[in-house]
Amino acid sequence: MPPGVTPNQEFLKFISIQEDKRIFPNLELILSLEEEYPGIFMKVMSNFDSVKSYRESLDANGKPIKVSWEEALKKFYLSNKYVGVTKESADIAELFEGKGLSQDIFDKASILRQKAKNARIQEHILGQPIREETILESIERIKKQTEEELASGREIIEELYDKQFTYEWLSKNDPHNAIMGLFCNCCATITSQLYGENIAISSIIAPDVQNLVVRDSRGNIISKGTMYVNKSKGYAVINDFELNQKYRHHESSTSKGRYNVEETSPEEQDREMIFRAFQRGLKAFIEEYDRQNPKNPLTQINIGMGYNRLKKQVERFKKATSNLTVPSEYSFQDAMENEQYILYQREQRQIENGGYDR
Repeated sequence: MPPGVTPNQEFLKFISIQEDKRIFPNLELILSLEEEYPGIFMKVMSNFDSVKSYRESLDANGKPIKVSWEEALKKFYLSNKYVGVTKESADIAELFEGKGLSQDIFDKASILRQKAKNARIQEHILGQPIREETILESIERIKKQTEEELASGREIIEELYDKQFTYEWLSKNDPHNAIMGLFCNCCATITSQLYGENIAISSIIAPDVQNLVVRDSRGNIISKGTMYVNKSKGYAVINDFELNQKYRHHESSTSKGRYNVEETSPEEQDREMIFRAFQRGLKAFIEEYDRQNPKNPLTQINIGMGYNRLKKQVERFKKATSNLTVPSEYSFQDAMENEQYILYQREQRQIENGGYDR
């Protein structure tokens, strides 16, 4: 190590993993690669946090996979800037390079974004961003509040507890849309050979589709629901709620989205809070949508149950007697080929001026 360099503690743990007979497999792996890739040890040691992200990639079918340490190390060593990066595509390059994705995937994502821009697709269905503060942003805001505003300690604690998970209606211009499956362990990527390809594409270029994502306390996307809005008829359909593998503890092998855990377990509590973040996101969207469309507000939002990873939470709501429709090119198969549940239904009553109100 060069003089004055502070070693990354995780890197030291990584190379210190030991097998029988004093064999250090990870250390030997890096040293064996040094001959073919000179300087790889120094590069990895200095950037180990970045190296770890290269283990999550996409297979030939566009599905999320975890590659071997050897492959991740090689990808990181050989990583270079993409050809054709512009000011408009720099954020795509930054995100994709951190996952070791190919030039071809970068090109596809860049072309899709340009196609959406040429068609003047709004970044948000409602024309404005809707997101919730992360826990760190909330703490920073609270620090700046006056002592009088901080009087109710219980309210602050409850607010921060809920915000271990926060929602955001992701901009259609955000590069995460193209490879969302990497973060939510699903097939929603632009290179998928399954129906997730069309879901990813529509989340970028379709004017009536947008991703509602949930982030953890560090700001990482860990869950998403893709929503289609039919403005003419005043309804919306969410394909399903996807969930990062990290939060799928004890998932049933026979029924995706069901978990064999106690309701009071930490794992189930996490899923409860993730679901509540989705609910807050939907509430914010509905309120803004209705404000912008007072004569044609949203009357109903349904969600599909196919590979829905939060089945237990969704089933608390009423089952739909008939499925709401979605354009076939969007491939909302989890909603269209399976039963739907009603997450929101507007209860209307006539008021004096002849209009309707909740």
